[in-house]
Amino acid sequence: MKKISRYLFFIALLAVGLAGCKKNLMDIPNENDPDLKKVLGNSQDVEKVASSLFNSIFHGEHDFTGVQMMMAVAADHATCSWGNAGMRDMSWEPRDFAWNNSPSYGNGAVLKATYDKMYAAIVNAGQVITRINDGMQIGTNGADNDRTLAIARFAQGMAYGNMALLFDKVHVVDETKTVEPVLATALPYKDVAAAAIAYLDKAITLSNSSFTIPAAWLGTPADISSADFKKICNTVAARILSYTPRNATDLAAVNWAKVKTYADAGITTDWKILMDGTSKWYFEAGDYLTYPGWGRTDMYVVNLMDPTQPKHWDDSPTFPHPPASTNPVDQRLNTDFEFLASNDFLAARGYYHFSNYRNKRYDAIYVAAIGEKAEVMKAENDLLRAEARAYTNDLAGAAAIINAGTRVTRGGMAPVAPVLADIVKAIHHERHVELYTTGMGIQFFEMRKLNLLQKGTPLHFPIPAKILELFRAPIYSFGTTAKADGTGTSNAGWR
Repeated sequence: MKKISRYLFFIALLAVGLAGCKKNLMDIPNENDPDLKKVLGNSQDVEKVASSLFNSIFHGEHDFTGVQMMMAVAADHATCSWGNAGMRDMSWEPRDFAWNNSPSYGNGAVLKATYDKMYAAIVNAGQVITRINDGMQIGTNGADNDRTLAIARFAQGMAYGNMALLFDKVHVVDETKTVEPVLATALPYKDVAAAAIAYLDKAITLSNSSFTIPAAWLGTPADISSADFKKICNTVAARILSYTPRNATDLAAVNWAKVKTYADAGITTDWKILMDGTSKWYFEAGDYLTYPGWGRTDMYVVNLMDPTQPKHWDDSPTFPHPPASTNPVDQRLNTDFEFLASNDFLAARGYYHFSNYRNKRYDAIYVAAIGEKAEVMKAENDLLRAEARAYTNDLAGAAAIINAGTRVTRGGMAPVAPVLADIVKAIHHERHVELYTTGMGIQFFEMRKLNLLQKGTPLHFPIPAKILELFRAPIYSFGTTAKADGTGTSNAGWR
C-alpha cells in the first residue's frame, strides 16, 4: 500500500473525464490535506456536496449517455436497431460482437460515463465523511451530522452496488481505504457487492436517528423522513444481493434469508423522483426506450403478455407482421402498451429488431419531462420479498405476495400457485412488464441470473478501456459465442 499522495493520484485518474466536474470532485478525502479543508471550508459547503451525491448516481443510471439503453436491448427487454448508446452493437443476433472495449470505440463512452459518475459520488461521499470525522459540525452543535453521514454512506453503498452489478471488478476505496493504482488491486464483483452492503448497513444504523432529508437531495416530490430513508436503504441492499448473480450457480449461492430481512424492511410505497423538465432529474434513457421511432418492446416481452404473439421476429422479409392482440392474458398489454402496425427500423440491420408494440405507460409525463416516476417501485420490493421467500421454501408466502400485487391487480392474471417454478416465472414476468424502464438494468440482471441472456452476451462489463490505459493494463472484454464460458459471457440463453 502506497502513501496517501499515491492515493490522491489514483482517484484523480478515476475522476478524469467527468463532465462538468468541479475541483472538489478531484480532491480526495484526506484529513491532513489543506486543499480539502479549503474547498469544504464550512458546514454549508459540506452539505452542498452531500446534497448532490445521489444526483450523480441517478445520472449514471438514467442518462442517454449511460448503460441503461444498451442493457435493455441486450436483455431482449426492449429492441432498437439504432446505433446510439451501444444499442445496435449489443443486440446483434447471433451475439458474435463482444463489448468493444477499444479506447477508440465511440459508444464506449456510455460505459465510462456510468463508471465515472459512480466514482464521482464515491469520492465526494468520502470528502463529506472526512470533514465530519475531522470535527466539522453540520447544523447547530452537529444536529445534522447523522443525516449528512447517512446520505454519504448511502451514496457509497448504492454507487458500489451499481458497480458490482455492472463490472467484473473495480477498485474499492473510501475515506480510509487506499490501494495501488494498478489492475491487480481491483476486487471481484462479489467482494464489491459485499462492500456496498457494508456501507448501506452503516446508513441504516445512522437512520435510526431522527432527521429529514430535503426533497432536493433525492429528487423526491416531498421531504423524506429518516424512517422512510431507512426503508430505501434496505431495498437497495436487497436489490444488490438479488441482482448480482451472473448465472444460476451464483443465484443458488445468494443469502436469501438476508435478502428477505432487507426487503421486508424495505419501501412500502414507490420511491418516486419528480422529473423537473430539466436535465437534473430526467429519466432520459427510459424516454428513449419508449419514444415513438426509438425503442420498442421486444417480442420476448410481448409474448409474455400474450402467448399467441410470436416470441421472436424472424430475420426474414416474409415474416408476417403480427396483428394486435385481442385477448391477452395480461391486460397491461392493452393499458400500458401501444400496438404499431408498421416498423421504422432498418431491415438491413436485422428484422429481429422489429416489434409490433411499444410501452406508452409514461407518455404523459415524458411530454415535458415533468411529473413523478418511480426510481424503485413498491412492486419491485414486493418481488424481492416474494423471491426471497420462494428460495427459502416459503412458497405459500411468496405466492401470497405476488397474488396481492400487480400481476393480479393491474394485469388481471390468474393467481400463481405455490410452486417454485411458477413463482419464478411470475416474478420474471413482473420484472419485464410492471418494472418497465424504472431501473437501470433490472431485466438484464433478471435474464442473467436465470441463464436466459442469449448465448454470447456479456454477463458483465470490463473496466473501461480509457481507465485501463491509465493503469497501463491490458485491454480485455467479454462477449461472443466463441467465448461463451458461462462466467463472463453467456453460454446458454432463452433461444
